[in-house]
Amino acid sequence: MFGSINSSGAVIDCIAEGSAYDIVLPNQTERVQNIAVDIGGSLAKVVYYTTAAVGRHGGGRLHFKAFETDHLDQCIEFMCGLVDRSRIRDPSDGPTGEPVIMATGGGAHRFGEELRSRLGVEIRVVDEMESLTAGLNFLMREVADEVFTYSEARGQKFVGPVSETEDLFPYMLVNIGSGVSILKVTGEGQYERISGTSLGGGTFWGLLHELTGVTSFDAMLETTKSGDNTKVDMMVGDIYGTNYDKIGLKATNIAATMAGVYRKGLDKQYSDADIARSLLYMVSNNIGQIAYLNAQLHGIRRIYFGGYFIRGHPLTMHTLSYAIDFWSKGMISALFLRHEGYLGATGALLRGEAAPTRRRACSFTENFSVAEPAAGDSSGVSALGMLDQQADRLERLPQLALPYVPDTVDLAADEGQRLAWLAALERSAHELVGLVERGALDAGSGDRVDVGRIRAFSILYARHLQRLGAQPLAYGALTVRGILGLREQCLREVGLGDVFAAVKRRETAAALGAFSECVALTDVLTDRERLLALLGNALAGNMFDWGASELHGALASGALDLAAARAQISYSPQRLNNPGAFADRVIAQGYRKVLVFVDNSGADVVLGVLPLARFLTQTGATVVLAANSRPALNDVTEGELKDIVAEAALVDESLAAAVEEERLLVCASGSAGPCVDLRRLDPHLVALAQAADLVILVGMARAIVSNYHARFTCDSLRIAVFKNKMTADAAGANVFDSLCLYVPGGED
Repeated sequence: MFGSINSSGAVIDCIAEGSAYDIVLPNQTERVQNIAVDIGGSLAKVVYYTTAAVGRHGGGRLHFKAFETDHLDQCIEFMCGLVDRSRIRDPSDGPTGEPVIMATGGGAHRFGEELRSRLGVEIRVVDEMESLTAGLNFLMREVADEVFTYSEARGQKFVGPVSETEDLFPYMLVNIGSGVSILKVTGEGQYERISGTSLGGGTFWGLLHELTGVTSFDAMLETTKSGDNTKVDMMVGDIYGTNYDKIGLKATNIAATMAGVYRKGLDKQYSDADIARSLLYMVSNNIGQIAYLNAQLHGIRRIYFGGYFIRGHPLTMHTLSYAIDFWSKGMISALFLRHEGYLGATGALLRGEAAPTRRRACSFTENFSVAEPAAGDSSGVSALGMLDQQADRLERLPQLALPYVPDTVDLAADEGQRLAWLAALERSAHELVGLVERGALDAGSGDRVDVGRIRAFSILYARHLQRLGAQPLAYGALTVRGILGLREQCLREVGLGDVFAAVKRRETAAALGAFSECVALTDVLTDRERLLALLGNALAGNMFDWGASELHGALASGALDLAAARAQISYSPQRLNNPGAFADRVIAQGYRKVLVFVDNSGADVVLGVLPLARFLTQTGATVVLAANSRPALNDVTEGELKDIVAEAALVDESLAAAVEEERLLVCASGSAGPCVDLRRLDPHLVALAQAADLVILVGMARAIVSNYHARFTCDSLRIAVFKNKMTADAAGANVFDSLCLYVPGGED
């Protein structure tokens, strides 16, 4: 959509004619470290890995780019640029050898000498099937919305990523190109070709060309959309006049492909589109049946389909799904892949000696701020982001009960919620521009947020939101967590790492000034009264959220203080609030270790969360405060929270003792957005959480938008305020209702 480029230093360039704007992203500062190419009969796919991008914390990034093989010169020119960038090294990197390009696919052999001659580097050919399986294994584990099922009735339904504890093998990969290869994969690097057929994409292409004269594969697929195969095929109903119930055949089942055209009695009138649809069904149904029979023969229940023949074409996927469902009697589903065109190139890159994932000591997150159409997908419905590498291997919270779905609302399925959220976030982006232009986010000492960059962000983010409005599944599953994360990705991509930095410093300083008085007011109460008051303060503190448009005016003017915030909250509905039950549990038994996922800086963490954590340490618990690894809105980060705790400890002996005795700890969560996926946490936090018997989720994004339905093997407490109509409606609540919900371990 916008090309795989680094956007640090973005500015807006107004187009002379009309009112449209282009985003100019001039800083191409990333260093290319690894390059791989998969050259097939129709497409050449390039995957490359870059490091040291401005504005990113460690790690690196995987990029995806596709070219038509008929225009291989364009691909080679693009790769020449990558090779030049790979030779740009920081002196601190030390001596490095010449780049090596990993190549796979039939074209790696056919065009190998041309690549060596024009690129001037070593071309190392990797076995095509080895590359396919290695790429698939990697993408299934790393990309949250990689695998999906498809039917015309349900559309795309995404299957979650494979966890480290889940058995990935065995599976079957049906790779459909000109012909078909069927691979059985039993482990990393362990695979065999167990079957195949010459009846593949080439069969469809060749027959349709001869029968209709169409020469473009894209045109052929487009033609199938308007066709009606019943005008060409002989149907069961054409023979029996009705269903053949005794053997389970419906009148609408195909009895014989294209057999209806010669039966004079049927008098079928047909077009090229009808022929195209008939041939597509013929090829897809036969591939589906052969795949199912091989799965039965080898005892395999997971069948993945890939290859150029599929290329995200809905009717093709539906037909393959129908065939697998029909022959398996609904016991097996056909599985498809968003990156199916890039399996080979990704696998080849992983086979490089300097591959970034060789030891699998890292994780990747898909970044859609710069999105490309999926390889070969002419519809543009499916797009691929870059894969940003995390510094560490993210891990699952030990106390998380399975199955786990982090998101509360499926925006693709709920049109009302989708339209409301997309509109609200687009408004919020425009409002953010207004806040910057008015100086509401400035530090007051010349430290200003760049207006040009914030405008560039607003346009970039709005384009994405508009695309998702038209094509809800363009970037995989559409969730609030995803589009909130996309906002942060767009901000970082235009060089705005922490827009609210000055606001956070200002509000935190003010809150720290009130910390001693705040805890003194509750210290005089009985333990139970004190805990209930602290929970009330935590809810009130959560109102200090610049992510809530409804509160921008009060926050910008400074009119909101803790008392005013408490007055706005409605402690209802009762089904979502049971602070008394939690207080009774704490007073009766206490906890050994408490894990708290914190939310906003300023009053939220200083006057809400920190006094509650202080109380819990006084009852004998060790408390671990988990904060964002990177900035998002006005959420507090790990580094900021460590400073806050240290400053508060200077004026509070109890807090100082807890810090000194390591009964109050701060750790990074691994998150870079407002929400948290409890399957992807910083490994240091997971290690600290091993003995936790209470998990507390603070804030609307962490406790309502995500993890509202999460279950835990230990006790849990959610503390949040419904700060917009969308979240309130989804839960049957009202705006500014509270959520203070205690759930004993093992309960829903």
